[in-house]
Amino acid sequence: MICSPFLLSVSMWGFVAVALWHTANEQPAADRRQVAGWLNILAVSFRRFFRNTPLVLMALLFAVPAMSFFWSSDQHYWLERTRVRLPFFVMAWAFANLPNLTRRQYSLVLYVLVWALTLISLGVAVNFALHFDTILKGLGEGRPVPVPRSHIRFSLITATGILAGAWLWAQGFYWKWRRERWVLAGAVIFLFLFIHVLSVRSGIVGLYALVFFTIAWYSLQTRRWKTGVVAFVLAVLLPVTAINVIPSFRMKVDYTLWDWQQYRQNEGNHYSDSERWVSLLAGWQIWRENPLLGAGAGDVPAEVQRVVVQHYPEYRDAPKLPHNQFVYILAGTGLLGLTLSLVAFLSPLIMGQYRRFYLFSAFQVLVFMSFLVEYTIETAIGVSFYLFYTLWFMKMSAQKP
Repeated sequence: MICSPFLLSVSMWGFVAVALWHTANEQPAADRRQVAGWLNILAVSFRRFFRNTPLVLMALLFAVPAMSFFWSSDQHYWLERTRVRLPFFVMAWAFANLPNLTRRQYSLVLYVLVWALTLISLGVAVNFALHFDTILKGLGEGRPVPVPRSHIRFSLITATGILAGAWLWAQGFYWKWRRERWVLAGAVIFLFLFIHVLSVRSGIVGLYALVFFTIAWYSLQTRRWKTGVVAFVLAVLLPVTAINVIPSFRMKVDYTLWDWQQYRQNEGNHYSDSERWVSLLAGWQIWRENPLLGAGAGDVPAEVQRVVVQHYPEYRDAPKLPHNQFVYILAGTGLLGLTLSLVAFLSPLIMGQYRRFYLFSAFQVLVFMSFLVEYTIETAIGVSFYLFYTLWFMKMSAQKP
């Protein structure tokens, strides 16, 4: 997910292979030696899938852009949007048919995530140190710290790693030796500091949303309100302190404020934040013109270009797509698409089994924050990020500690 599009694709289809093989092994051996038997195996797998209502509803996130075929003019872009969303059906089916693991086995995968992120982040930090002045200057001009692939998705995955690592530590988890917990604590603290050095706003805002959610969760669970208030005050002071002690973070804050001033003065046509604001206005305008069905998932880029040229001509060179997942859905598939999408997003949260599991609920908070500032599930890495951790935490919630 972090480093290789090819391996990301292979791993996702690997889940499909494991699910099919597991289902086949549950059937009589004779079924695996004939075509009719494999058709029965597929039928069994789909029956199991359709009995899992939250996973079936999650597949609506594939159906939403797919159904707009009938009112999308650009079939090529429609096919691209639909292909990107295909895992919402395929992975949901796969997770419905995967073998159950123990809570410890699920936790070991999160343990690997923390250490993989730690090693990759150490490499990024070393590169930052070696090119400190150049990268810091780039931050002041709106460029990100160099990381593998997408800096936005990398920051969100890092926030997820911090969440997972802190939870593992609180659970007393270790692989072989109890003293690993203190090394794990060091890795989580390093990642927490590193995400501030990385200075990607999506990840940082999502991280602090997790912090405040965790404080609220802890206070409600334990009724230790005084501890919660102290933790809240400390959490508020953390970013203030980071601004004063971490140069890259301070530079990103200064750039954000400066970019906002350029937008207010109508001079932001070459700056990322200003272009994001215009993308939201363009997406909103497209939805207002097509309130029920939207413009069609395939026509969103062309419609954005049209609206920007018509209403914001100074941004016409390279207009961005709507940088808000909900506005993006509204522009492409209207109120119908947004309604079905909200059903898919919210259905697992309605079920107490999932909602009461801290990791699942906390991750949904992180994802929701990313939805407000990005079209998170309109890229392959974004889809895999949302899907894998949502499904993984759903599976974890069903296992006893």
